[in-house]
Amino acid sequence: MVGVITSKDVRYHHHNRLVADSMSNPVISCGTDDKIWEVAELLHEYKIERMPVVKNGKVVGIITKSNVMKRMGQLYDSLTGIYNSGYIYQVASKLLSEGHEISVALFDVNDFGQINKKYGHLYGDRCLKQIVKVFKDNIKINCDFVCRYGGDEFVLVSIKKISSFEKMVKFLIDLIAVSTIKAGVPATVSAGICGGQRKYVRNGVKYYEVVENLINKASLASTKAKTTNKSYVVEIG
Repeated sequence: MVGVITSKDVRYHHHNRLVADSMSNPVISCGTDDKIWEVAELLHEYKIERMPVVKNGKVVGIITKSNVMKRMGQLYDSLTGIYNSGYIYQVASKLLSEGHEISVALFDVNDFGQINKKYGHLYGDRCLKQIVKVFKDNIKINCDFVCRYGGDEFVLVSIKKISSFEKMVKFLIDLIAVSTIKAGVPATVSAGICGGQRKYVRNGVKYYEVVENLINKASLASTKAKTTNKSYVVEIG
C-alpha cells in the first residue's frame, strides 16, 4: 500500500491532478490486535479520519474516526472527563505485555457517602471533578495513567518504580486535601499501593488477571489505610 486518497482529497484537488500527488503518504495504519484507545491517539496525532487495518502485511479493513469514537465512549466517564476502569485494564495489560513493571494505586475518598448526604450530590460531583483536576495536572503522559474506577474510587497505574511511585502518591494525597479546600469542596483520600516485583513478558501469562490481582491488592491496602488512620498503605505484589 503506497497511499490513501479520500473523498475530501478528490473534492479539493484539480480533476487532472494525479492520484500520486493527492494521496496521503506515508500510510498510517493499525493492526487487528491494537487497542481502540491506541487507534484514537493515532487518528488525533496525524489528524486523519480513517485508517487501514493491516494483518500479516495485508489490508483487511478500514476503521473510521466515528467507529473509534463510538467505542471510546464506552471507556469514558462523562462526569469527570477521564476514562473508566475498562481503559485502565487495557493500558495496564499492554504495559505488562511490553515488559514493564507497573505500580498501582487505588484512591478512595474518605466519607464520601456522608459528603453527599450532608451537602448533596452536586457538591459531591464538584468534589470528584476537583480531585480529577489534581490528577490531570500532576501525572506524566506516557508514564502515568488514571481512571475513575467506580463511585468515589480512582486507580492510578504507572511505570515508575515503587519507591518513586510512593512519593508521588503521597504528594497527590496531600495536594488533594489542599486543593479541594481551596475549591470549596473539602475532601481527603486514602490510598493503597501495590507494585509488581517481576516482568510479565512471557508466553502463557494472562495479563488481565495480573492487573486484577494488583488492583485488588491496592484496594485492600486502601481499606487498611482507612481502618488504621493512615493516608496510604503499601502492599508489595
